[in-house]
Amino acid sequence: MKKKLASDLNGFYLLANCCDATTVNILVGRIQLKPEKGSISLSAVREVVLVGGGHTHIQTLKSFAQESPKKSRITVVVDVPLAVYSGMVPGFVSGQYSKDEIVIDVFRLSQRANARLIIGRVVQIDPNGQKIFLENGETIPYDVASFDIGSTVAGTDVSGVNDYAIPTRPIGRLCHQIEEVIEQVIQGDHQKSVAILVVGGGAGGVELSFTLQKRFGSLGLLANVTMIEKDEELLLDYSTSIRKRILSHMGRRGISIICNAEVCEVGSDSVVLENGQNLDFDLLIWVTGPWSQEIFKESGLSTDARGFVLVRSTLQFVEYDNLFGVGDCATLVEAPLTPKAGVYAVRQGPCLTHNLYRWLDDGPLRNYHPQADFLTLLNLGDGSAVGGKWGYSIEGRWVMKLKDYIDRKFVADFS
Repeated sequence: MKKKLASDLNGFYLLANCCDATTVNILVGRIQLKPEKGSISLSAVREVVLVGGGHTHIQTLKSFAQESPKKSRITVVVDVPLAVYSGMVPGFVSGQYSKDEIVIDVFRLSQRANARLIIGRVVQIDPNGQKIFLENGETIPYDVASFDIGSTVAGTDVSGVNDYAIPTRPIGRLCHQIEEVIEQVIQGDHQKSVAILVVGGGAGGVELSFTLQKRFGSLGLLANVTMIEKDEELLLDYSTSIRKRILSHMGRRGISIICNAEVCEVGSDSVVLENGQNLDFDLLIWVTGPWSQEIFKESGLSTDARGFVLVRSTLQFVEYDNLFGVGDCATLVEAPLTPKAGVYAVRQGPCLTHNLYRWLDDGPLRNYHPQADFLTLLNLGDGSAVGGKWGYSIEGRWVMKLKDYIDRKFVADFS
């Protein structure tokens, strides 16, 4: 006798005709039919998708390896299977670390979590159809998904930037391009000095100015470094005490600073400032602060002015309970001025992991509250660092040793 079965679970409809319930064993979408003592039982296999291998998601993957979510299939989507730990990138640039020391193996983490790993780039989200679209045309369904895709840099619409500058985001690409430039210098018949322009006076620009000078100096080249900052001074988001220490070191190291200046055009070997001034370069680093990738706006989701997806304190998208956003790619509605810094992404890890487990169990979610301040540790490239918190600052080789210990421990936790 034929029997019609219809079921609706998490928006997925299953319609099947069954001749004998005792012989049915079908997996369709997210509904699995299994024979059990002459009757049909339904068990939901939820699709959990993690897009991006940022500082938050790698913590979630580690937790999933220790305790797999029940009745769920985990899929991880990344453009590359290695996650670069941003805190160690300046040390990599200076030659302090090898590339192997600063990366976390997302492939291995996915294996441990029994997760499916897909290498690809997400280009669109269909939140109503609960689908994610990849650049290669593949479609990934989800019941719950989280995005930790980082950011790009601001100002890439300036003429020539995409052709001649090295942007600092994505971080993995930065490391690769820095390696290529250094290799060219080693292999080529280069001059005795190299002109380096660093556009952007935040923490990233400051650290790269010091560490690039150190790296090229170790190759026997005099590195003439100039920083260009659109605001009236460097490190505006940091304490006066830290700024004074950094400026003092820059003065002693001969690093030039041009403030209240913006680049309006980039050529193959020079930039033009808005005031008409031309500056020559051999190497141009573009570290102008974070800017969102286009995926959220193009998918019709709510974003802030820079295109970062808006999330609640539970890290859920403002419009969809089954979508989460963490790290640089998301802006908290309750704390929109929270810096796009790795330390906040790291702190979001336990909250996201807890909330994904609870979402799958229909349990209460936890709120994430960003800390008011955090320990700043800036690599000076010479074996020392400047640190600070709560308005106070410190410096010295022991500060760099502290930073090295913290950074190595974080990476080692995922090995």
